[in-house]
Amino acid sequence: MRSVIHALTGRLYGAPRALPDLGPDPRAGLGLSDWEVYAAGLERVFDYRNTFYHQEPRLDISAPDPAFHGVADFLISSDVFEHVAEPVSAAFDGAWEVLRPGGVLILTVPYGDDPFTREHYPGACDLKVLELGGEWIVVTRAANGGVGLDLKPVFHGGPGSTLEMRLFGLQDIFRALEAAGFGEVQLHEAADPEWGVFPPHSYGLPISAVRH
Repeated sequence: MRSVIHALTGRLYGAPRALPDLGPDPRAGLGLSDWEVYAAGLERVFDYRNTFYHQEPRLDISAPDPAFHGVADFLISSDVFEHVAEPVSAAFDGAWEVLRPGGVLILTVPYGDDPFTREHYPGACDLKVLELGGEWIVVTRAANGGVGLDLKPVFHGGPGSTLEMRLFGLQDIFRALEAAGFGEVQLHEAADPEWGVFPPHSYGLPISAVRH
């Protein structure tokens, strides 16, 4: 969580800053189900709104309402894009749409060693999460009528809560950002002990990019 704010303030101010040390900043920001601890700090400093997919203020990043187009100087999306339905490119496009030119995206998603993204349910046009015998399963249907069954789905935030739709490949993330119109893409992989940033692993570190 510290690394997200470390990356954001580094982009906005040229060097990392602690939220309690910042005075009022008129820049506008959006969050996608942001952690409530730093969301409160961001609200104090910026013209910031934390948004949600399932409640108000609602923002579907794959199809943002025109009211959100071009309103934000920064957007934080922490562990969201792995849950959106295919095509995931729509989420990258949506992030570009809500940002103003020069706006900053701070993105975290789980990714693995494979350079390519692995979709768990490729081609599924319908999907249901069901509980069967005390276990969670996922049933999918393809456009051609074929039925798929996943007996070991991955959830974030508790079974039946938030289904992982894909495991990203790092190179694919960079390609998707560039295809959506982002530049200056940076993986924030360095430790910064002064700010309490000690990356625990190399799978899911913050990535920042700028809307061109």
